[in-house]
Order: sequence, then C-alpha cells, then structure tokens
Amino acid sequence: METGRTLRESSRPVTGWRAWVVTEAAAGLRLGSVLHDVVWPHRSPLVAECRHEDDPFAHAIGPHPVPGAECNCGFHAARDPVDALSYVRGRDEPGTVCRILGEVVLWGHVLETEAGWRASHAYPARLYVSDVDIATALAGYSVPVCASPSSPTCTGTPSPSALPWPTWRSTART
Repeated sequence: METGRTLRESSRPVTGWRAWVVTEAAAGLRLGSVLHDVVWPHRSPLVAECRHEDDPFAHAIGPHPVPGAECNCGFHAARDPVDALSYVRGRDEPGTVCRILGEVVLWGHVLETEAGWRASHAYPARLYVSDVDIATALAGYSVPVCASPSSPTCTGTPSPSALPWPTWRSTART
C-alpha cells in the first residue's frame, strides 16, 4: 500500500485500515500480507523488516531504521478504508482463501504519511469478514470479527475510523 511521502515521525500508536489475505496454514486459517510472504501469528505482534533488497528495481539505500523515510518499508495502514480496499483484489497465491479488510494498530517507530502510516510493529485491531466459518477460524487473533463496520454483531466499541465517514469526520472537528 503506497501511503505517500513522510510528513512526521511519532512513537504514538495509531489505528488505520489494511487488507489481508486469509491463507491456509498448517495450524489453520491465518492472516497474511497481500504483498509479501508473511503470515501473521495469533496473539503476537509482528516486527517489520526492510525487504528493499528483494526489489530488483529499487534504488540502492544503506541500512536504516524500519520504517525508513527514504524507503517504503514497514507495516502500512491507510487513513481511509477506500485506500485499503484497493488491496482487497489482486492475484492470490496457492492457499489463499480470500482477502479481507480490517483495522490494524501500528506502534513503535511510526511515520505519518499523506494517506496513512507506516510502522515498525503491528497487530490486527478488528477484522471484517462476512463468512461465518472464516470469521470463526480467525477468532484466534482475539480481536473483534464483524460482518461489516456498521454490523450490529460487531463486538466492542467501533474505532472512530470504522464509523461512517461523515459521522466521525464531523465529530473529529469538535
């Protein structure tokens, strides 16, 4: 997910929007990255690694903290769910069951960008899955799993970004 140029650095946790693949793993269904061969474990945060050297077309850069201001590394999250939705479609690897949208908490070294954030640490905050069997299989992440952001079956308090845009936008100004 391209989130634009870096605006500022922070160490405060943020919640943004993200797409995941749901993939078949030996231990059952797991969340995975839509771009990299990374499976998100249950109940354990992920720590980002720079994969810049994996890109044969990338310009050379030296060692840097993750996320790097001059690199595109780190866990990405969008401010707007529409930006994350663009990653719900794509070519899937064998073992991919589906793609889903959700909210992710980012923390550690956080870079705020034009359209979202990149960070060194991440864990799902809320998952949106309409299929009951897949939702049940993802319960091991111990986060709310809802049919949609406005679903009455959604457990817990919706984060501000899960509310309809005009609602949270107007309350954010007060």
